[in-house]
Amino acid sequence: MKVVLFFIAGFYPFMSLANAAEILVTKLSDEAYLLKSANYNTTIGALKTSKGVILIDPMPGEDNLSALSKAIQTICDSQAVYLLNTHQHEDHVGGNSYFVKGGAVLLNSTKDLAEIKTVEVKSHSSVDRVFFHSKSNTIFVGDIYDTDWHPTFYAGGIAGFVSAVDAILELGDENSLIVPGHGKPTRKTELKMFRQNTLDWVSKVKELKESGMVLSELQHNEQLKSIFQRFNVENRAVFVPEKAFVRFIERTLTMIESGA
Repeated sequence: MKVVLFFIAGFYPFMSLANAAEILVTKLSDEAYLLKSANYNTTIGALKTSKGVILIDPMPGEDNLSALSKAIQTICDSQAVYLLNTHQHEDHVGGNSYFVKGGAVLLNSTKDLAEIKTVEVKSHSSVDRVFFHSKSNTIFVGDIYDTDWHPTFYAGGIAGFVSAVDAILELGDENSLIVPGHGKPTRKTELKMFRQNTLDWVSKVKELKESGMVLSELQHNEQLKSIFQRFNVENRAVFVPEKAFVRFIERTLTMIESGA
């Protein structure tokens, strides 16, 4: 028997008191919940609307789909279920088919949902969708912004990233809750800091490259490492594997060289 763990809190902290089959649930308001499995880090939204229950990026890992379904039914009883995705990467859309087979409807737009505003941008992927739920003052931003990883602005380049963050900041107010694709929710103050850290990172990589440094030298540059650690908001002893760090430098160089 799979046990589903529920808890109610503010938006900090996400507790880790579950095994692989359990779903952690955070109640934000009477209409909004965040869900996450214990062993898969995609943040899932569940919103009660006049149309039914809207699930945003309902992917808790293949082994946890049944547990997620049970958690949602406990929260939302037998209301109709609709699906929205912030973008089309597997760790966000991978649960769609499971819920569609169970009767859920995949929505291509929110034009019939007065409670949810959608903004489309190009940053992490070719089409990123940001969802603002006005009743809970919550903004779901997908992987435009992650709080447990470095920036991933590879589709839109730095210009697309800045434009996307600006669009997010235009929604709601200073008390809006920003829900990242992965990691803990924050406020706009932290998002602004993330944007500045990203700009500082790109600027430093560009400066060092123009000074003649090659990848192997960039990899060991202390100034660059110091900026990179600003993204380690959870202060993990090992933020990312070394290969991931090198890959981030490479992709940043690609963005700089392309002028994106």
